Amino acid sequence: MPSIGPVTVGGPAPGPGSPWALRRARPEDLGPIAEAELALFPGEAWSPAQLAEEIAHPSRDYVVAAEGEDAAGPLLGYAGIMVAGDVADLHTIGTLRPGVGIGRALLRWCEEVAVVRRAERMLLEVREDNDRARTFYTRAGYVEIGRRPGYYRLPDRTVDALVMERRLRA
Repeated sequence: MPSIGPVTVGGPAPGPGSPWALRRARPEDLGPIAEAELALFPGEAWSPAQLAEEIAHPSRDYVVAAEGEDAAGPLLGYAGIMVAGDVADLHTIGTLRPGVGIGRALLRWCEEVAVVRRAERMLLEVREDNDRARTFYTRAGYVEIGRRPGYYRLPDRTVDALVMERRLRA
């Protein structure tokens, strides 16, 4: 496992003078991550059991953003990747405080870990109807390379996934 430790990347998070940092996800982060999943992705949130398996899996790398210079405060966001060979898959990314750079920092952390693990490119799926996320990934250098019809199965409809990619190494 790459040794990427806590890195203070931002501040202030909303709230006077409260810095935030990134650190690897730990088993005790499961509850806050599961709550965030429900809030951010209603109808498609991963279950606590799925999240626990992901965080513990040796080929996955999960990170959290939390308040405090040591990232010991409340959860602000999280992300996770899987690396297989020369390809990394961004499994999830979510921020509870948009607009302060947390999403960019989480994505950057995932990309850095992917490079350490020798990935040459990162893939992700994004809901076709999620304009904010699509814009975020496009600004980060991701390009659409495919579509997965009906990938997201919501209670009342299905939504296509757009497959996006970014080269991590020249």
